Amino acid sequence: MPDRHETSFAALGKLQEFWEHWGFSLWSRPPFAGVSRRQHFVKSGILGRIAEFKAMDYIVLTGGTEGDREDLWRNCRPLPEIMTQRFLFLLENPWPGRRIKSFAWGIRGYLEFYAYKPGGENFDKVQDLTGLVDLGFGLLRKTAGVSPPGSPE
Repeated sequence: MPDRHETSFAALGKLQEFWEHWGFSLWSRPPFAGVSRRQHFVKSGILGRIAEFKAMDYIVLTGGTEGDREDLWRNCRPLPEIMTQRFLFLLENPWPGRRIKSFAWGIRGYLEFYAYKPGGENFDKVQDLTGLVDLGFGLLRKTAGVSPPGSPE
């Protein structure tokens, strides 16, 4: 039986090959740690390329209090060439909804915060990320017997 510390969200960080397969790499910004990826989107139409933009996704596996998240919210700045920064915080008691902030009325990008409990309610805007979190816990459950905190054993 895995030890209780292994049943935390941090256990997902051990799935390095899984995350790399989906374009993520390990990431940290103390007190937070998790995985991140940069994505490049191109929209095309009949006449060719219409628009393109880049996004940064962060899945925050460990660290931080509500105050730390608030500090990150206040201090996060636009990144060059990045239109959207999405943070998905894995929490035992997630807040409802999402938080969105625009930089220079959206001209310099957006910041989005979401909270998620694995196996819980999905948000359409981050379904790609929550699906990967749930898939990762499914893999951990099969290989190491690890389940997300609060889930039935």
